[in-house]
Amino acid sequence: MKETEEGVVRSRFGKKMDETALMFSSSLDHDKNIFYYVILVDMAHILNLMKSLYVSEEEAKELLKAIIEIRNEGFETLGNYEDVHEAIEAKLIDKVGDSGRKIQTAKSRNDEIATCLRLFARDRLLLLMDSLLELRRVLLQIAIDKKDVIMPGFTHLQPAQPTKLSHHIIAYHDMFSRDFERMMQVFRRINQSPLGSAAFTTTSFEIDRERIAEFLGFDGIVDNSADAVSSRDFSIEAVFVGTSILLTLSRIAEEIILWTSEFNFIELPDEFASSSSIMPQKKNPDIAELIRAKSGRIIGNLTAMMSMYKALPLTYNRDFQDMNSLLYEALEISILSTGLMARMLDKIDFKEDIMDQKAGKKFTVATELANMLVRKANIPFRSAHEIVGRIAMQENASPSIDDIDRAAMEVAGRKVSESISKDDLEKALNPAHVVEATSGTGGTSEEQIKRMLDERILLIEEDEDKLSDIVETVSKKLEKLYSEVAGVID
Repeated sequence: MKETEEGVVRSRFGKKMDETALMFSSSLDHDKNIFYYVILVDMAHILNLMKSLYVSEEEAKELLKAIIEIRNEGFETLGNYEDVHEAIEAKLIDKVGDSGRKIQTAKSRNDEIATCLRLFARDRLLLLMDSLLELRRVLLQIAIDKKDVIMPGFTHLQPAQPTKLSHHIIAYHDMFSRDFERMMQVFRRINQSPLGSAAFTTTSFEIDRERIAEFLGFDGIVDNSADAVSSRDFSIEAVFVGTSILLTLSRIAEEIILWTSEFNFIELPDEFASSSSIMPQKKNPDIAELIRAKSGRIIGNLTAMMSMYKALPLTYNRDFQDMNSLLYEALEISILSTGLMARMLDKIDFKEDIMDQKAGKKFTVATELANMLVRKANIPFRSAHEIVGRIAMQENASPSIDDIDRAAMEVAGRKVSESISKDDLEKALNPAHVVEATSGTGGTSEEQIKRMLDERILLIEEDEDKLSDIVETVSKKLEKLYSEVAGVID
């Protein structure tokens, strides 16, 4: 290990760390995820030290130039150190000498890593929200284009009642809409700065925590300094919202897999399928299957993080380090999977004729037939349910009025033919009529589908504006940081 590294964090010790212990404890393998955030934090911290007169303007200029050089040289040029913070500090000392040793004034790795993790999570949540908006737009466009397509709906994966493809797709959109709302809430809690908390009690140096928070694009500070360095609930929340998205993505993936098999509802786009190495006729839904698998992986990350976190005393514990890579992986999986699903759905070919043909199969209109008996013949619903159930037992999906009379006599002791017409029966057995009859709020009727689509189109526009405002606010604050850095250097 380098001599400079010894002086950075091992001044208490007379010996180097055991090489295996160093390898075991090093976080450098995944610290590349926060390399640029460490640079950003150091830039803001140097400006703060200069304002507080702990470094001179000339020293600040020298330090900032060196930090930018380290950034431009890249993560790969860092040496073999315990973590990225130590590596950058050692390289800074190599470049500027004793001035580099001032970088840690009023700053601990404890508050620095907490800050970098929040910056990482903040940026990835912004990317994830953008990907989610893209997916929601694709889903709504499918619902608009296919708003009148009738298909069988399922419970227990059995044909249940006729529905519309648009109604089915809107349900998925609404799940993702709630995820977007959750991310907005989590973002507000994440976008608070821990920097200036030092190890956990702040510092006797006079440091402007609010100013450095503003430089880094935060909305404010984590007030209590012990909470600031020892809390990782923000990290767990970030992984949770990613997990929530993957749960729904996995459900869609499962339906894609099913619908490309014996259901034969869709044709999978070539760009998102694979062939068999031996069976030339095969078209496998590999991307959907992998998204389904990734949901299991991210659930594991969330569970592992909560298990690590559950019994940690205040304040900082090294256990936190093992949570970091789980955060990095989970959010990257979430962003990639969401974008892939949007592009795959956008190219899927829905086989409308087959969906329509199967909409009434397996007697899916049975519920509406029972409803019709209640309305027209004043039969109690439970009796009507039993009457139609008798017909279903005979596997008669197209009963005549005589068939219904026979079942009604068995169940209710009377005929219903005087109360229902042939037209009544035809409507009850027609899936196209059935889907229009379910006109309650949120139902499958044309009026309800149009209302839901109109409202969700407006909601997406509102959510796009919210995200755009956040990105603009953060960007302006970071631009101010870059401007101040340029002012010192120039």
